[in-house]
Amino acid sequence: MRNICGFIVLFFITFATHAQVVDTWTFANPQQQEKALSIASQLRCPQCQNQNLLESNAPVAVSMRHQVYSMVAEGKSEAEITTWMTDRYGDFVRYNPPLNEQTLLLWALPCLLLLLVGVVVWRVRKRQRAEEEVQ
Repeated sequence: MRNICGFIVLFFITFATHAQVVDTWTFANPQQQEKALSIASQLRCPQCQNQNLLESNAPVAVSMRHQVYSMVAEGKSEAEITTWMTDRYGDFVRYNPPLNEQTLLLWALPCLLLLLVGVVVWRVRKRQRAEEEVQ
């Protein structure tokens, strides 16, 4: 019985000691920190599913996060940092991809589906009215 209790305690302790990466980056002022965190929260980790750079602990996300921090410290603008990340990792790292040939379907599909639903509803109602007139 004592071994079972020890095993149960050990089992729960392993979950409580989950290690996590902590950034110890130092910024010159709070505005730089706020800007860096804002930019990092708008960029997606290329390795993880739907996690931004702040949420992800993947090595590539840590590297990208540090790159954002250093570029902010150098005085780069948000547009310059986003462009650099997009050039290096592709449009996937942006939660709001630009409209171009590669993303046209992504942007047009919701409009096309809405139009298709509208046409189907219109045709069904037209058919129902025609049936009501016949009766």
